[in-house]
Amino acid sequence: MAATRRRSTDPMSILTTYVQGVRTSDTKLLRSVFADDMELVSCSVGRMKGGARIAKFYGKMLKQRGGATPTPGPFIRTGNMVAFEIDVRHGNEIHKVSDFFTFKNGKVQRLAVYQGPIRKVGEPLYDYTRKGEKAKKPRRAR
Repeated sequence: MAATRRRSTDPMSILTTYVQGVRTSDTKLLRSVFADDMELVSCSVGRMKGGARIAKFYGKMLKQRGGATPTPGPFIRTGNMVAFEIDVRHGNEIHKVSDFFTFKNGKVQRLAVYQGPIRKVGEPLYDYTRKGEKAKKPRRAR
């Protein structure tokens, strides 16, 4: 009999699995980290409930956009909550997104997604400067 591998309940490990699931468009992997009664909140969908429903939504969205290549920035963790800014590449566009996760019993209980600017690959983020100032080149993430 094959040994069953238990998933870590550590939020950072769960997020690694989540990012891998998005990167590979693996809805089964995503579903494995979503709580049954998970809640997704975002500008594009409003409020959605249910881990299975949310995983299905991710699958449909990733298929429509031709997949995704997420590049997470630094994580901020406090208790059972983690937030991070992420650049998500869909084809020739990069979406600036902030994700706020809440965990319970080793699963994602709630995910609030806030969409920032969308730009073409190679295009810098718009630099808001005062009138008369020279625009500064955006810094590249390290």
